[in-house]
Amino acid sequence: MNRTADVAALSIGGLEISLVQGGRPVPVVTGVNLSVNKKEVLGLVGESGSGKSLTSLAATRLLDPRVVRTTAGSVKLFGKELLTLPEAEMRRVRGKEIGIIFQDPMTSLDPAFTIGYQLNCGLRWHTDLTRAAARNRVLELLGLVGIGDPRRRVDQYPHQLSGGTRQRVMIAMAIACEPKVLIADEPTTALDATTQAQILELIASLATTMEMATVITTHDLGVVADVCDRVAVMYAGQIVECATTDELFYRPKHPYTERLLQSLPGVRAGRLQGIPGQPPRSGRFPQGCRFAPRCPYARPGCSADDPELTRVQTDHAARCLREAELELTGVGA
Repeated sequence: MNRTADVAALSIGGLEISLVQGGRPVPVVTGVNLSVNKKEVLGLVGESGSGKSLTSLAATRLLDPRVVRTTAGSVKLFGKELLTLPEAEMRRVRGKEIGIIFQDPMTSLDPAFTIGYQLNCGLRWHTDLTRAAARNRVLELLGLVGIGDPRRRVDQYPHQLSGGTRQRVMIAMAIACEPKVLIADEPTTALDATTQAQILELIASLATTMEMATVITTHDLGVVADVCDRVAVMYAGQIVECATTDELFYRPKHPYTERLLQSLPGVRAGRLQGIPGQPPRSGRFPQGCRFAPRCPYARPGCSADDPELTRVQTDHAARCLREAELELTGVGA
């Protein structure tokens, strides 16, 4: 029996992340449990400051320990623990086994070097390709991500490319060594709606053809509706709901998810429904349910007890004390 097939490509368990303030840790992400399987696309959604990017960076050990630290939990790549891996070995994992697409390609790409040189560096570090073979691979990658005229583009600098093309270069860098897991940290930030859709479709297509497990973080539920198999919703450093995309969009089980859906254009007639108030500041989370101060369904007990993330149906979990009694509105209702 092949047990490898039963192991999640990327598994995060009990993850806790703290800011270092005044010499003491201040929790900002608590008890995050996530998993993503081969060829699956998982959307990690939440408002700015919810902990999405911190979770992604913690999974790749890219947090600056002087400012923010992973204080508890586990991150496993096909069962191999990454948090305790020596840094020299972790450098071999990044880029080769886990590909990363960062938010802003203009700050992630080095303006002093051509895109061909930057793509070549990763290939030469992680593989034994010759210089000529690496350049051919670079040209192949540029074509694979939809960049026209690769032989001309390969010698261009980042400032000579449009925002969408720069993001395609970042995708090419992330998949250059055919990683098992791809993490895309808000890959469509500052792009127009048409380019956003093209980039997301490209990532989803590559996840299928290259059989990668993929995590896409974003603040917008709408951008993952067509490309993600499952969605996990984060609020104030916690996962508050996780389900298949259709289940979450049509039958939400957490009030925060319902409010996010109601804020999407075209979901309901009339004015868009915003979420009153502001998310709590990191380290100053309210007692009990962290969404209670903004929740239209909150009762006194919600501020007393901290709910657990509880399975409510097959492949659907929610963190809400009133889940069983609430009838929340999804898309199309």
